[in-house]
Amino acid sequence: MTPITRSQLWQGLVLCARSPEKFTHGLQCDSDELINNKFKRIIKAGQTSFCEQVVLYPEQKIFTKTAGNLDQISAQSTASIEEPDTGALFVRFRYKRELDNSDNHVDFGAPIKAAYVQLDRDAVALMRMLAESELSNQSIN
Repeated sequence: MTPITRSQLWQGLVLCARSPEKFTHGLQCDSDELINNKFKRIIKAGQTSFCEQVVLYPEQKIFTKTAGNLDQISAQSTASIEEPDTGALFVRFRYKRELDNSDNHVDFGAPIKAAYVQLDRDAVALMRMLAESELSNQSIN
């Protein structure tokens, strides 16, 4: 596995935040202009849409929170780049979601967590592929 740099990993995370439809089939996203490392985005999935505020902490983490003034679930997420050893990078994804537990017979948490884990794995694999493609292009030129 070819190592990628913090900068390449960061670029991949920003691309995922700005254009999540490139990482998750079936999404549509409209993002506002980036101002002071912040932007608003509206994500549509089928008939459902939600508005989020996104804050970038350059080359460290991305924090996302649903806009509180709308009738939508309360949710937030953080994608943090961690480096436990020099050159050993990984991304820690954290999610907090408000789930409706009105049906006490169904556990929605476990399937949602499994879906997030798979989406995160797929996103990192795509980021790695994009970084390796960039490295290949640089070596050719």
